[in-house]
Amino acid sequence: MTGHDLASQLLPLLGRSLDAGFNVFDVMHHGTHEKQLSNVFRWLFEVGGTHNFEELGQHLFVEQVNQSLRPESALPLVTYAVRQEVNTAEIGDGGDIADIVLESDASVIVVENYGTSDGHGHGYDGYLRFGQRDGKTATAVMLCAEEDRSRLTDGWEQAVVVTYERFLDLLVTELNRDAKYATQNPEQYAFISQLHRKFASGKERMGSKDVLDFVTAMCATGEAGRWRERNQDVAAERFASDLAQQVRERFAEGREVLQIVKARLRTYGNTIVRKQVNESMGKEFIDKVTAGYSGIYQWSINFETSEERDSFGEARLQIKFGPSAWFANEQDAHWKRKVEPGTADYSRLFLTRARNHELRQSAVTLHEVLDGLSPTDTRLRDEIIDLLQGS
Repeated sequence: MTGHDLASQLLPLLGRSLDAGFNVFDVMHHGTHEKQLSNVFRWLFEVGGTHNFEELGQHLFVEQVNQSLRPESALPLVTYAVRQEVNTAEIGDGGDIADIVLESDASVIVVENYGTSDGHGHGYDGYLRFGQRDGKTATAVMLCAEEDRSRLTDGWEQAVVVTYERFLDLLVTELNRDAKYATQNPEQYAFISQLHRKFASGKERMGSKDVLDFVTAMCATGEAGRWRERNQDVAAERFASDLAQQVRERFAEGREVLQIVKARLRTYGNTIVRKQVNESMGKEFIDKVTAGYSGIYQWSINFETSEERDSFGEARLQIKFGPSAWFANEQDAHWKRKVEPGTADYSRLFLTRARNHELRQSAVTLHEVLDGLSPTDTRLRDEIIDLLQGS
């Protein structure tokens, strides 16, 4: 692949300028802890606050919650009192602090604010019991930057999930529809706009999905092999000399996002796919799920099965993605039954079975893994069973 061809495929993905621009949240290092963002969201939810848009923020949030509820369970659009750091535990049970609580005469919304959709030890049932005191209707809400359904456990899978991006997109859209708000409230508007850019729109840093597109282009142009080098800093500098500073940034960010995908896929494989396959096989076919390889092989999820390891040294059954899938499909001579390089789509997962020296392309995409695969999604199970049956 020539430098010109490489540039033509990669440069369209390098949209963000090297100068990210001023953002108050970067200067203040604000938003690195959930309490800091809870302070901001409480301000947005309060009616009559110094934001000067009255009930708009609160009503948009309640409407977002209602979208996930049955019509008969919809919350009323009334005025809610807003509190922070509320102990939801019963007397004598220690403490379980909810980040934000919105309460009206008849309804209570108990909010857990966290970076990802993960209850991280907080009691979903306790949140509901707290809200239901005095006979009120209660709803538990997970407010988060990223939604990953596979991490919603211990009752939190029943919670309503509202992401920063969905809420802030709606808020900024509504403020922009008001021709007077920005001119009459320039300081508040600037603050909310920077909040939106920092925590929702991804303009300050390329979004994770865009970085995955960059990784896919690296595979398609034959450049994914750069990730196999032991010294990643040296590899990044060499690549940066070809396409300058922006490519170097995407290279580093691509590795970070690959690690996020790897962690989520390993968790999903261990908690969901393993159970699904074992139930279908009628036995404990998959013993455990690991991800211990390094180098070009590190983006592989291993399903350790009751079969012995292949003499090749790889687990009998794997999910590969990104550079590991590219290397297996286009350079590794062990795999005999592959996907045609011209039709291979490296934005998707790949399944391998070492016994058959076979590699198949999955219908599941990396973007879907990044978003969080549903526990009821059976595509990977079906593809693994089909691969095991050799059809």
